[in-house]
Amino acid sequence: MKFVLKHVFVNVPKLLNGEIIQIDSEQEEHFNVTWGMSLKKAGKTVCLCLSMTNPNDNDDYAIQTVLDVKTIASNGKMCTKTKEHVFKYWDNEDVGIELMSSGKMSKNYVIDGKLTIEARVKILEMSGIKKRKLRNFDETTKGYSDITLAVGEHKFYVSKLYLASHSKYFDSLLLGKFQESKKSEVVLRDIQPEDFQNFLEVLHGEDAISDETIKGILFLADMYDAPTAHRRCEQFLINESKMSLKEKLEISARYKMKRVKNKCLSKIKTIEDIRAVLPGNIEDMDHSLLATVLQKSLSYIDKLSKC
Repeated sequence: MKFVLKHVFVNVPKLLNGEIIQIDSEQEEHFNVTWGMSLKKAGKTVCLCLSMTNPNDNDDYAIQTVLDVKTIASNGKMCTKTKEHVFKYWDNEDVGIELMSSGKMSKNYVIDGKLTIEARVKILEMSGIKKRKLRNFDETTKGYSDITLAVGEHKFYVSKLYLASHSKYFDSLLLGKFQESKKSEVVLRDIQPEDFQNFLEVLHGEDAISDETIKGILFLADMYDAPTAHRRCEQFLINESKMSLKEKLEISARYKMKRVKNKCLSKIKTIEDIRAVLPGNIEDMDHSLLATVLQKSLSYIDKLSKC
């Protein structure tokens, strides 16, 4: 599990001169945890503080991470610092990472009072963090349902007609000639209850799609032939997702999302972009996608040869 926090800090000279004590980024939610960054100065050294907030009431959680923090200059120059940290309740809920001296930062990285920081967070292990449910499908909604769907030890109480109207699979299973159409409880196998919860939330209009949940939702949308969920995931990838171009292209190929693929390909303009989207093993890449990327490579080489 991994995600990226990227922010352009402004008024950085005021921090370096001691006029202000810190500059905060906007907060973002990843893996059901709220994360944020703050730029601070300790003596002559500038530090980045990465903090997290657990949305749950429990105090028994831990998040083991590896952090790669990049200070990025406008010319592409980068300074990277790596640190391991375990976030815990009331202990180490934030971590400080020394970036560089204020003089070096001012000279080489601050442009027009602005500084770009990118923090790549890799979660090695997480415990005690639960996703907030946006809608309940438990026994509290039993009176409004006419079918129970069992996923592992979890039971979801839903409406046959509503589910069937959004999924050709459930239309056939629950309203067709299958024996399940006569049952009050149907077992769904080979899926995760968390993914099914997110899938149902999307079908019911909730804002359940994120970079962390989209793969599970798309897997079920494809399995259950649910065009509404598929379309909303496609819109999220085009307009909101912060996934890398490589990840988006892989998803677009797997789930036949032409609009996502075309938008990603339109952003590939340099050799570095091309390298970034290629998998470790070229054979793993969708053949039609590989052909398009290869064509872009040839076009770029052709342009260089004419310079």
